Amino acid sequence: MAEHAAAVAHQFDDAEQQRGAAELGMWIFLATEVMFFGGMFTAFTAYRWLYPAAFAHASRHLDVLLGGTNTVVLIGSSLTMVLAVHGAREGHRRTLLVCLALTMCLGSVFLGIKAIEWR
Repeated sequence: MAEHAAAVAHQFDDAEQQRGAAELGMWIFLATEVMFFGGMFTAFTAYRWLYPAAFAHASRHLDVLLGGTNTVVLIGSSLTMVLAVHGAREGHRRTLLVCLALTMCLGSVFLGIKAIEWR
């Protein structure tokens, strides 16, 4: 990996203060994600418990194959994006471009499956 001094933004006194602010920001982001998804799963569980017949009826309309395929496509696109970032950091332009193209293709497949599911 290329070694270079990180630039310090004008609002920080030094790199340590900037890193501390970035770390705090990440922890705040993670906490808000936990609260958001915790609330969503709590609401889902409450409604599933309160309305079991509605959930049983709705589950008959789910396509497990499309849902499973979409999950694999989504995870695959996450992998190709991580590989693109890695390629960029290592200075491998070809890896970056190929992985970005794959990510865009997988994103299009994901949206296509969503269009089929919502037809």
